[in-house]
Amino acid sequence: LDLFGAEFAETVMLFLPCLDVHFVGPQSGGELDSVWKAGVEMVRNEQKPVVDSDEEEHLYLPLWTGESLLGVAILKSSAGTYSQASTGWLLDKSRLISREMGRVKQYLLDSVTGLPGGQAFNKRLQVIVDRGLQGGEEMLDFSLSLLEIHPRARDGQHALASIARSGAFLDSLIGHLFTPCHLGNGIFGLIWQNVGEEQALKMADMLLRWLKREGFPRCRIGVRSFVWGEENLSCDALFEQAWQALRIAGKRGPFALCSHQAVSNRSAHPLCPPGNRVLASLRKLWKDDKSFALALLHQDQDGKSEDLLLPDSLDVPVVQVNDHEAYVYFSGKDKARLDAWCKEIQTWAAGKSVSFSIGAALYPEADFKKKDIPANCRKALLHTGFFGPGSTTFFDGVSLNISGDIYYNEGDLARAVKEYRSGLQLDPENVNLLNSLAVTYAKMDMYKKAVPLFREALDRDPANFMALFNLGFANLASGDEGDALVHFEKALLEQDDNFDLLLQLGKLYCKAGRHEEAVTVLRKGEQVGPVGVRDISHGAVYRFLGEAYRGLGETKKAMSCLQRATRHNPRDAASLSLLGELYCREGQGEEVALSLCRQAVDLDDSDWGHWSRLGTVLMAKGLHAEALSAVRKGLALARGKGDLLLQLGMVYQEQGKDGLARKMYKKIKRSDACYDEASNRLDILETN
Repeated sequence: LDLFGAEFAETVMLFLPCLDVHFVGPQSGGELDSVWKAGVEMVRNEQKPVVDSDEEEHLYLPLWTGESLLGVAILKSSAGTYSQASTGWLLDKSRLISREMGRVKQYLLDSVTGLPGGQAFNKRLQVIVDRGLQGGEEMLDFSLSLLEIHPRARDGQHALASIARSGAFLDSLIGHLFTPCHLGNGIFGLIWQNVGEEQALKMADMLLRWLKREGFPRCRIGVRSFVWGEENLSCDALFEQAWQALRIAGKRGPFALCSHQAVSNRSAHPLCPPGNRVLASLRKLWKDDKSFALALLHQDQDGKSEDLLLPDSLDVPVVQVNDHEAYVYFSGKDKARLDAWCKEIQTWAAGKSVSFSIGAALYPEADFKKKDIPANCRKALLHTGFFGPGSTTFFDGVSLNISGDIYYNEGDLARAVKEYRSGLQLDPENVNLLNSLAVTYAKMDMYKKAVPLFREALDRDPANFMALFNLGFANLASGDEGDALVHFEKALLEQDDNFDLLLQLGKLYCKAGRHEEAVTVLRKGEQVGPVGVRDISHGAVYRFLGEAYRGLGETKKAMSCLQRATRHNPRDAASLSLLGELYCREGQGEEVALSLCRQAVDLDDSDWGHWSRLGTVLMAKGLHAEALSAVRKGLALARGKGDLLLQLGMVYQEQGKDGLARKMYKKIKRSDACYDEASNRLDILETN
């Protein structure tokens, strides 16, 4: 009723014309208009239509799913419209409308993910566009994003299961903010209302980080942000432009994003190079000079004058860029002279009640060519923006860190790398630049380049939280969990309220069997989770808390946490599997336990633990042949795993195949002589 309220209202109006339609659920509770309260309660109690006729008429119509009450439709109409209609006639209409709403729902929902599909997405987008064309009151900026999640699959069935899991993750992560729609083939459409380009790119980057952390192999996002006032607004054009941005993101790396505006309107880009006219004028000035200094002046008070205010007579060449900007050229690399001139021009400007922001650069510097110097001035000017109007900044490594961050935030990681590397040529000791370059390499899955840079940053600043934190994630991605744990623990000493850090530490502690420490950090993570995001974060916290309490033998706490985890994400295979095993262990329903464990392997059959727990539940039900099959599938994923070999021996023993059981137990003793359980079972068999 919430998801398809607009479409359901249209359905109701087709059968029962009215002025407006609202929907409420079948249960009491929640906010309800006082005018509607009595009528809604009568329908809930008596399960038949009610007409309340006064100055305005309200028809309270029951809606059905089979014989159960689905909710109540409240139809507002002119007085006398339905007051004479019989209860039987209205009841027939309510059942007809309910059946038709079921068809509408089936049409609008995607069968793979259970999310709204392409038809629903197109309709939502069209509603927003129509509102803008009609000059509606709610004319808000919005962003259209296309998210492509590549399934890791060996066949079509596995790919569909992977896409379904992706949809469940997205819905748990952001469904309370805006509903993702599945457009097919792992491509999801997102409409973010009242969200401009800058915020949309931040949200897209957050999504990519979460998806990467959850183990998705490749994800890309294309963004098309819209500001009211743009011309030629159409759904097809917006969708096509978002699609173009997605295709560019696909070329940038495994976890990349792209904004259509950033690639389609380069002239408006903050790092746009000077035009040909300006560059030609500057080339004439520096043609015969082996060294020079260049300053880019930006008049801070753009509306103060139609033209750039400069002294009538200047002793240096000026190349005007536009009404508010100009380059000033100084022959010879003389930083002191340029700095003194900048102070003089600022003093002169203050007398005119204006000021200049100035970005300056020198040549030669590092390995920059002459043609790079105007762009370096632009980067220095952006750097100046951090100090306020009337400031002067000379181009340096920090300027390149800032320009690199601009490209990074746009998803253009290759350009970001180039900026950071150039910055390190100017300032090799800059830890922020080292960290930024390493993070960018890590996002591009280039961990062999990222890890040495993180280590270099830590050599210079051993207590740098971001370097420790990011190196830990790089270690994880490289499969080095031991080093990851070491660096995360060091990072925790520097900052103990970072949610991502606490979650990863809890996960690693669980894997290492350090369950008490896992509970400590995860309970802390529960308190400091992302603000305003109901997302998967707390679902993951409760999953690992459940695993930690299970390891400590506190079964009731473990079950409570795992139940909370599945409420956050009903398709969390690990939580379902663990919960099924505990239900079985506690004797709280073998059928439910088996159902949960089967769901887990249907959602994710690549985890040996899911197969092992399914085998345990099947054993408890006496289904030995199926248990044997499940354990063997687990062993195919984790060959030689002691837990699985022991479980296999136990299945053989239950089947009366003592010889095979002995073989398994001996195999465990050869690889792990301290495996007490296998030794004990082997001793019993040998005695018998």
